[in-house]
Amino acid sequence: MPQQPPQVPERSGRMAVGSSDLPDRLRQDILSSWKRSLLAGLTPERFKVPHAADVDEDGPLAWTAAPVMARLAEELEGTGIGILLADSRGQLISRRSGERHVLRLLDKIELEPGSLYHEDHIGTNAIGTAVVQARPSVVAGPEHFADALGRIACAASPVTDADGQLIGVLDLTCAARDFNPLMLPLVKHAAAEITAELAAGPLAIAQGSLPLRTGPQEAMPPVPGWADLTDTQRMVAELVIDGLTNRVAGARLFLSPHTVDFHLRQIYRKLGVRSRVELARLAGPPRPKALPGPATPPSAAAQQDATLQGLGWAELLSSRNDQGLRELAGVTGEPVAGTRRLR
Repeated sequence: MPQQPPQVPERSGRMAVGSSDLPDRLRQDILSSWKRSLLAGLTPERFKVPHAADVDEDGPLAWTAAPVMARLAEELEGTGIGILLADSRGQLISRRSGERHVLRLLDKIELEPGSLYHEDHIGTNAIGTAVVQARPSVVAGPEHFADALGRIACAASPVTDADGQLIGVLDLTCAARDFNPLMLPLVKHAAAEITAELAAGPLAIAQGSLPLRTGPQEAMPPVPGWADLTDTQRMVAELVIDGLTNRVAGARLFLSPHTVDFHLRQIYRKLGVRSRVELARLAGPPRPKALPGPATPPSAAAQQDATLQGLGWAELLSSRNDQGLRELAGVTGEPVAGTRRLR
């Protein structure tokens, strides 16, 4: 029997609540996602989130994203927005929010570590759709395929490895009434920062970073706990031991000062020290070392992107009404009806 093309449902239990809940016209990527959801055998009324126990909470993606997510959670406090990280399967790895009502909202729809939010399981949603399309995705209110997700809004952006392959997705989720168009550029630049930091580790090693135990005479004693550090943490520790500030060390490793500070706290915990002075004492006498040289000057286009990425999130949020920033972020005009500005 020839297979009939999927018919996008005109109404569902959620959509029948009121015509005001229906979008005037579905965007093409949402319509395509709805069709994929139907072909996967899903229906708007059915919402069942599968879970998997093998959550990679200590992998490179989770470790690299952790300081970015922590900073976002702090700077987005009071906006009603939660920050989530998923892997390439759409499985939730971690989530951050300092607001209890946001965590309760996420709990209601099972947006928690271990949950699988791929389109094949959940239907149209920002995380799953970003995985399928391998590009940023925004899904707001009734654009979600499942009725149960009709009262939330999400913006997600892929995280890629050094070869450009999708390895995860960073997502911002809030109640639909709290949605703001600036969520998309925020999550895109945060995902770009994670992508850059994932690539920075191998780059810095290739440029001549030496392990801490390698002294001038190869005679430095082993440092207890050193083997427990990640590659990035070892490089941060080496630069701090050499007397560099967080800002200078971050520039050498292509990391933000906030990220360097986050890694330092983890280093202190793992090595059992409390300060830079104690870390330096643990490492022994100073040693000469070749450090990465200055980066090649970026192109004009890259400089424009670096300008925006170089802004702290607090600065970016405080500048949200600047027309130049809005144009650079791809947001023009006044906020759409039903949205509010980030506080």
